[in-house]
Amino acid sequence: MNRRGISVVWAALTLCSCSSSGTSSAGLGPDASIPSSGGATSSGGATSSGGATSSGGATSSGGATSSGGATSSGGATSSGGATSSGGAMASGGQGGAGGTSAGPLSCTLPFQAADTSTPTTVVGQGGVTCDEAGVAAAVAAGGIVTFDCGDVTITLTAPLAPPKSKDTTIDGGGHITLDGGGTSRLLSFKGGNYRGTTTRITVQHLAFQNGHATGTKLPDPPANTDCSEGYDTDAGGGDIYVQDGELRVFDCTFSSSSGQTPGPDVAGGAIYVDGSLGATIVQSTFTNNTASNGGAIGSLNSDLAVYTSTFTGNSATGTGQNTIDQTHCSSASGEVGDGGSGGAIYMDGGSEGDVTFCGDIFSKNHANALGGVFFRVFDTATHNLTIDLCTMDSNVADGPVGRTGSGPGAGAYYAEKANLSMQNSTVSNNSSPGCGGVQSDGSTLTFINDTFAGNTATSGVGGALCFFSNSGTITNSTFANNQALGGTDTFSNYYGASIFGNNLTIDNTIFDNNTTQNDDGRMSCGNTFTGSHDVQWPSKKVVGGSADSPCVTGITFADAMVGALANNGGTTQTMLPGASASVVQIGTNCPATDQTGKPRKSPCTIGAVEAQ
Repeated sequence: MNRRGISVVWAALTLCSCSSSGTSSAGLGPDASIPSSGGATSSGGATSSGGATSSGGATSSGGATSSGGATSSGGATSSGGATSSGGAMASGGQGGAGGTSAGPLSCTLPFQAADTSTPTTVVGQGGVTCDEAGVAAAVAAGGIVTFDCGDVTITLTAPLAPPKSKDTTIDGGGHITLDGGGTSRLLSFKGGNYRGTTTRITVQHLAFQNGHATGTKLPDPPANTDCSEGYDTDAGGGDIYVQDGELRVFDCTFSSSSGQTPGPDVAGGAIYVDGSLGATIVQSTFTNNTASNGGAIGSLNSDLAVYTSTFTGNSATGTGQNTIDQTHCSSASGEVGDGGSGGAIYMDGGSEGDVTFCGDIFSKNHANALGGVFFRVFDTATHNLTIDLCTMDSNVADGPVGRTGSGPGAGAYYAEKANLSMQNSTVSNNSSPGCGGVQSDGSTLTFINDTFAGNTATSGVGGALCFFSNSGTITNSTFANNQALGGTDTFSNYYGASIFGNNLTIDNTIFDNNTTQNDDGRMSCGNTFTGSHDVQWPSKKVVGGSADSPCVTGITFADAMVGALANNGGTTQTMLPGASASVVQIGTNCPATDQTGKPRKSPCTIGAVEAQ
């Protein structure tokens, strides 16, 4: 049911969407530290097969992983103490492209912890034992389940099974760890329909670890074909599997859990939602989970939103992407490729609606195919993909090329057929053979107040961004220290250290020290775009010394003296320009606030951060 694949080597995309108002209850604070010196480099990823042209011909793939948001330390008590039952967090000020704010921007959460003050069952009381049998019976009965067991790890040998006919809330109170021992999934819900069941499963203040999904083995592919092989979709979701239901996760941790690999659509080492009306993740942490796709989360034909959560060290371990290609696979499905996309999150299908990511942090995630952080494809109609206040740092997509030649790309994220809005976010130190940061295909882009720093295409085009068959705008953003590297044998394949693509309008943006290692193609940008009030430096290529082509018609070549990636206020790291006002205080039609949430002056400082 997937199925988009890229036959060359690049692609990337990341998600985060939030309100700019109010005080965030989680996420990266201004004194938090994100690595600023380099992300991992490629370890032998495939190189481009045939060189993209400056107008954006070749496709690409890549990805970035990420980590985000601190988890809540409070919540329900072990006996079912009440917590807030909902309501958005945050107050004051509009964010993003409008409004003013006196402080950092933050996310408005869709809900808080569920009220568990009147539990249906308290595990540890009334004869309900604090072991697998006791928990399984309590969850099977549905309603509100809390614990009075103290700090305890409960090992499960079979998944918990909430009822279809009743909402179930499981609240660990910050004291309960569920452990699959590396052999068992921890929770499974099947509604029995397709995007029709509204039964809600809520897990909060719980730790999940060492879950493992087994699932159905796909039939062996026909001889002498490149058809997909491995496992079916039910082999995803090592901790939680929801088919046709609604999932809410609040203040939970997921670690060292796994889905099967390989498999074209297997996804979610921790969580997999399939044909469901929605999954919303808030203030949770995902660490060192693995699956064929989506090391932490998989979403197939399901809605997904992730707020103030952290993703670190998750991996998509399949290879070859996933697409339909009857020339390589003559079976009825025509499916080729065995996964590997979305180091942290994998989203695919045609039925789902909008996707939102806000206040999330993605770091050191890894994909063998597209999108070190996440992979998102809309198979049919175009939908909204909103990313706000997110950090994607040191994620990598660099795995082996598949049997049909499809390889890795997009160190941060890959998106296709999306109304892609990213604002107030930082994409830094990600790498891939091509499209070191983000790749988007067939989408409309709106980027405002974003920082792209230190991303690397190790053997192809587009150090920070690749756009193919897109249109859109980039406003008040900063591109600095990005690189498009490669050998000196095919110069035309290694250019566009900032942007590779076409059909963009770029205003009030800084391009600083974005370099390649050849003297043939365009160094900073693979095309000359339309726009105004932009600054580019250096004016000459670092190899050969010839004049670099302008990123924007009429651009000013001047040194904005951009500082290092650092905490300049706000919830994401940024780069403060140090040039005189005559160079940088020239922007018009500016957003009301900058990436840190500070009000902008008029005329404003170009780039993502207002000079003080």
